[in-house]
Amino acid sequence: MKVSITLGPRLQTVAAFVPEGAKLGDIGTDHAYLPIVLYETQRISKAVAVDVHEGPYQSALNAVKSRDLAAVIDVRFGDGLIPLERGEVDVLTLAGMGGKTMLDILSSRPDVLENVTDLILQPQGAEGAVRLALLENGWRLKAERLVEEEDRIYVVMAFSRNEGWDKVELVKKVQAWKQRLQLLLEKESMMTGILASEFPSLVYRLVWHFGPLVLEERTDLLRAHLNEYSGMLSRRLEQMKKSHSPEIEAKLREVRDELVFVEGLRIWQ
Repeated sequence: MKVSITLGPRLQTVAAFVPEGAKLGDIGTDHAYLPIVLYETQRISKAVAVDVHEGPYQSALNAVKSRDLAAVIDVRFGDGLIPLERGEVDVLTLAGMGGKTMLDILSSRPDVLENVTDLILQPQGAEGAVRLALLENGWRLKAERLVEEEDRIYVVMAFSRNEGWDKVELVKKVQAWKQRLQLLLEKESMMTGILASEFPSLVYRLVWHFGPLVLEERTDLLRAHLNEYSGMLSRRLEQMKKSHSPEIEAKLREVRDELVFVEGLRIWQ
């Protein structure tokens, strides 16, 4: 079958993680381009494409009907997993929405989720919260990859019921980063001012934010991602210095410490 659409890098990465033969639920489908391409490339057997907004829902309907794919891609209007029937999909894709919104969606229909074997997610914000919440609920982190599109860097995560790293295994990786960074920052004389009691929690929070698997890859895109984050922290620090609030000192120290930590990651890379 001829492929009628070229996906952007972000959705290409999401598509690459979808298991072959999947019965896909694409939540927040927008134009339904992802399920269309996955079916046209014979990666999925069928799909349910869901969107909560009228405009994207109509666009998805038109895109599917114009390609005569309505028999295999069912476009539905509704919120999150609500339009799905129990057992009709075994893989879910959610891309381009906030991480906390994703978690709310996934928790709304446990009856649907119990039949799902794989989740492919591209959160925009709260990435650490997504990783931790799913791991704590028994999911395994199979893979994660950074991708750049229109000068923005995103992360795509693939979770599985049966494959990948569980939370215990990933916590060991986080602990390894704590030891690694402590030695590096001490060697570079960068630990000055960071309270020993706060260092473990800082490492824990930021390793989960960037992703324990992403950090181990040492790619050019990761270096660019760290540079972006460091620049954001530096700008925040300069803005905070202009404040005359008596409560600002604690926040200033927190951002300074975070900046030191990110600088350590940049050196390590």
